[in-house]
Amino acid sequence: MLHAQNNLSDAIDATKKIEDHDERAASFEQLIQDTDLTKNTKALGTLFHETGRSYYKLKNYEKVLLYMAKAIDVKQQLGDIEELNKSLFFKAFIFRKLGKISEASMLCEQIISAKKANKTTMNAYQMISEFEADKGDYHQALAYLNDALSNRDIYKNTQFKSQLVRTIIQTYSGIYASDADTEMLQNDLEIVKSNQKIVEESVEIITENPLNLAQVYNNLAVIYDSFKEYELALEFYKKAQNLYRENEYLEDELRVALNLGILYSKQKKHALATEQYTYVLENSDDKGLLANTHNSMGYYLNTTNVIEKLPFLEKAVMTILAYDQKEVANFRLPTLEEMNQTENQQDVLIYLIDLAAHYVQAFHQNNGQTYLYKAKETVFLIDTLVSLLRYRVDAEASKLFWIERGVDMYMLAVEICYLLNDAENAFYFMEKNKALLLQENIKTLQAKLALNVPETWLRREYMLDYEVIDLQIQFQQQPDNDSIQQAFTDKKNVYQRFKDSLQQQYPQYTKTKEKVDIVTLQDILKKYKNTAFVEYILHDTDGYGIFYDGGEPILFKIENTETFQEQLTLLRTFMAKRSLNSQKRKEFQAISFQVFQQVFPLRDALQRLQDKKLIIIADHTLQYIPFEILTTQKEGRFSESYLINRTEILYLQSFSLFEQIQKKQNNPTKKLLAIAPIEFKNTALPTLTDATDIFTFLAKDSTSVLLQKTEATKENFSKYRNDFEIIHLNTHAGLDSISQIPWLAFYDSNILLHELFGLENQAELVVLDACKTDDGVQLSGEGIINLSRGFFFNGTQSVLASQWNVNQQAGNEILQTFYKELENGKAKSKALQIAKKSYLLKHDQTQNIPYYWAAFKLTGSTDAIVENSWFDSKILLISGLIFVCVLVFFYFRKKIFR
Repeated sequence: MLHAQNNLSDAIDATKKIEDHDERAASFEQLIQDTDLTKNTKALGTLFHETGRSYYKLKNYEKVLLYMAKAIDVKQQLGDIEELNKSLFFKAFIFRKLGKISEASMLCEQIISAKKANKTTMNAYQMISEFEADKGDYHQALAYLNDALSNRDIYKNTQFKSQLVRTIIQTYSGIYASDADTEMLQNDLEIVKSNQKIVEESVEIITENPLNLAQVYNNLAVIYDSFKEYELALEFYKKAQNLYRENEYLEDELRVALNLGILYSKQKKHALATEQYTYVLENSDDKGLLANTHNSMGYYLNTTNVIEKLPFLEKAVMTILAYDQKEVANFRLPTLEEMNQTENQQDVLIYLIDLAAHYVQAFHQNNGQTYLYKAKETVFLIDTLVSLLRYRVDAEASKLFWIERGVDMYMLAVEICYLLNDAENAFYFMEKNKALLLQENIKTLQAKLALNVPETWLRREYMLDYEVIDLQIQFQQQPDNDSIQQAFTDKKNVYQRFKDSLQQQYPQYTKTKEKVDIVTLQDILKKYKNTAFVEYILHDTDGYGIFYDGGEPILFKIENTETFQEQLTLLRTFMAKRSLNSQKRKEFQAISFQVFQQVFPLRDALQRLQDKKLIIIADHTLQYIPFEILTTQKEGRFSESYLINRTEILYLQSFSLFEQIQKKQNNPTKKLLAIAPIEFKNTALPTLTDATDIFTFLAKDSTSVLLQKTEATKENFSKYRNDFEIIHLNTHAGLDSISQIPWLAFYDSNILLHELFGLENQAELVVLDACKTDDGVQLSGEGIINLSRGFFFNGTQSVLASQWNVNQQAGNEILQTFYKELENGKAKSKALQIAKKSYLLKHDQTQNIPYYWAAFKLTGSTDAIVENSWFDSKILLISGLIFVCVLVFFYFRKKIFR
């Protein structure tokens, strides 16, 4: 007999009270058989939902998913969003248990999109942020959590806010748990401290579940530990440990014990550290915790004998990958398949990096070549694992996070190759260190352009992304500021609507992530057999280079790197000064010569560089130094000692990136676009009084388009920029004060680096005749974030840009000579060398210091541009007409004589 619908709710409540799980599930099944299933009611949706829940207790997940699907169907048809979300979340919860993370994420997204402010929505935000954190995409996890906080109704709910803030702290703890480089991330610490205040304000809510409070204490301790605030970290660790112990959460207590052991090891309190490690090993059966303990014991072992540490580090790898007991006695590295299948890839990466570094140390201590080959095998495995982790994440910040995890490994790998005299693989790791993210970004952009996504849409996407990130940072720092919260929410909604419409119009748009290729040394030797090159990898404490000039590549080490870095810092202070007295010139020449000897540590360096075209791929702080200013002698005539007098110089970000850029075939229809605002609507930007000098020189080409003053607008640049072989921009440039994003000024407004990414061009050469257009922030895995990259990403083959404030008179003189030499058919790098040498010959010692002549740096292709090609075309046309006339004459002449 069918149940009447009005009695169904009472029957469901009665069935839920049955304690026996099997009996409860059977009763729900019977209830379904006795119910009219043709009429969708709220009670019917509840019946299916509760039947599914009853099977969860029996671990019959197939039945759970079956009945949740039925519940979702009924609730969707009824339009009951809050009840629908409950079933969606329970289904997501089951998918998570089954390891179907993508399916669970999609359900969480559906719940979030309803924009409700209830417990189910909160749980969805938390679950999806944890998914992102689990795969290493911590920045995407934070984006979800900040999205939740920006919902006013959620933020006003003290319990919800507390839950979100705890998860935010947990996410930052994940970022810093393995000692990431915190030097430039003090902003994160401020955000954590502001969230800690919110936690303290809602501590009464949290203490309803002591486990939650203990987790917060442990996560805060991890972060403060990473920032070397050890006493604060110790205080929070002990609070967490006591709470876990009082409430008998043994496994969690053991995790804190391990953290305490590591902290004591850092403080050189080895007896206390050993006590904590031993406690963990004796009481835990969790493989992740045990592996971490073995690794920490080996890493911090109180001995100078590295070989004694290795068994601990090897055991960490074996433990995390759950090797069987037979394999434990004979260590082996994991296979790619094993690494791909494990859920602990992030931990494996950390342990392998530690292991490889200690293999190298063991070699240095014992001169054991076997350790070196083990280290080499390990770093190649790490390289593969870094790639696996990076391709699992989407947020650019998180990709950089995993590159930073690999940066030290790339240096370590080059050191190993240097010790083995393996130039081929050293080159590979140097290229990988520089090219990976840049290449991926440019391939992504080119794929988007190939899909014919309008450039206005691409620019809009980049700008909205930038604005959202900027507001998110402000909101994180001031979560109680209503105006910032509203601005962040509004901008985020605008961005989401834009992305939705973009996805609808261009469904293939999000499928543009491609793997990138790293060129081999052999390919480069074949391509550049008549050109010299030098490539570097440099960090604060280590540096290496590869030099080639036609013979065997020479792999070398930069000695005394810390002193070398100090010399580079001094060189940077000297090179941009407007004046140097006699004593300062001597100091500059001496330091510059010392740097020259370090970057070219070759027995016959001067002879090998004489009259050569030299390609330079710099790294780290070397990217800020123009090699032209290096002096080839410690004393003597200042202006004659510069390297520019001997060597024609060109720069590349990396060979691999340049190969990618060259794949684009440019087809400009006109010769030169020159833009100079001279005056600016923004009165803070001074008038460029000498800007017309270079324009007078450029204007003689009849195919040129010259835009000055009010015509030199951002809109006109966007309108004209895609037709020209050469683009010359004479203006102001700088860095955004908050984000450090580069900008370029036009008469009416500035264009940001992000906006340039969507503006395709056909230029063989872009001249950025403005101050500091090649300057910017240096990031691991990306190099210097400057305006040049905006043009390279859009098709430009080479960019001439400045590294400091350009002296207009000197700059105009150098550029005029540069253009004259291009007109004479010289290669771009040769034209620039001639222009700089010519300037040095003409000017006395007060104006031959680097500030006046060395600011401009050429990056990219060095191919010649014949500036008077319009004239050549006319000659060709006239010659062609004459040839046709001659043919016609002889044709008719033959007919007459017949």
